[in-house]
Amino acid sequence: MVAAGRFAPGHLGELTQLVPFEMVDDALERTGAVQSRVRLLPSRVVVYLLLAGCLFAELGYGQV
Repeated sequence: MVAAGRFAPGHLGELTQLVPFEMVDDALERTGAVQSRVRLLPSRVVVYLLLAGCLFAELGYGQV
């Protein structure tokens, strides 16, 4: 199952242009980190949040 709305594929901002969601999903599958159900913050979104946090290390997660 794929998240809908603002967490849907392609709706996560500029990072999805550089790191396509297919690549993130493949990495999550290979590491066994795919969630078994859609949660408030899906695994894919957490990966993009982590990447954005690395790019904007001086900001808190709320600002990222």
